[in-house]
Amino acid sequence: MSYTSANRHEAERRVPPAGRGAGAVIIALTAAFAFGAIDQYLGALRSPFLTEISGMSAPWLMVPFLAGASQAVWRRAVLVGLAATWLSVLAYVAMIVSPMEGTHLGPRPAGLVGSWNQLSPHLFLVTLASQWLWFAGGMIIGPLYGWLGYRWRALQSGPAALLAALPALLEPVARWLAGRSGLAHVIGLAFQWPSYGPAVIAEVAELALGLALTCAALTAIARSRTHGTA
Repeated sequence: MSYTSANRHEAERRVPPAGRGAGAVIIALTAAFAFGAIDQYLGALRSPFLTEISGMSAPWLMVPFLAGASQAVWRRAVLVGLAATWLSVLAYVAMIVSPMEGTHLGPRPAGLVGSWNQLSPHLFLVTLASQWLWFAGGMIIGPLYGWLGYRWRALQSGPAALLAALPALLEPVARWLAGRSGLAHVIGLAFQWPSYGPAVIAEVAELALGLALTCAALTAIARSRTHGTA
């Protein structure tokens, strides 16, 4: 028999209920804010491996995906996905201008020789504006992946899981192709395969993780089709 809407509703009833109310939203948004702050902090460390991980884009898609998966209603999943994406970028900016990155809260001491980067509203707003592209992209990515996360959890949607897994598989491939073709140098992007050992290990790890997740999603899709036609 065919896989009908009744089958989907039955699958949704079998899934344990997701978090409901303000508590689930607060947890999802807090986790998103922490992710953005940690990502920037890793990028500031003097570790090629961690810096390379911080520069990866695919993990950012998991922020709205998991935020959406934590919600019991698809409309709220869409909104929480958007809010989670923007909050993670905001936390990223906050870390850039934080004392942990060398910014000082007070004015320059008298007689000090050397640079002194003081935190101010102007510095924060300028840094915030410099990330406008990520905020703009979040208007699309946040709601979309929030919705996909909801479908993955509520309907056990294999295609939704595949769209979350593929970026982790394709990003290292795209970096390698950009570097080999010279495209990254032409358009002035740092999006290319690294040339030093620890960073290469990080890219290979992302590739392996993406391959594993993609295979798991494809397996789930194959199984659902088999059950749907049985």
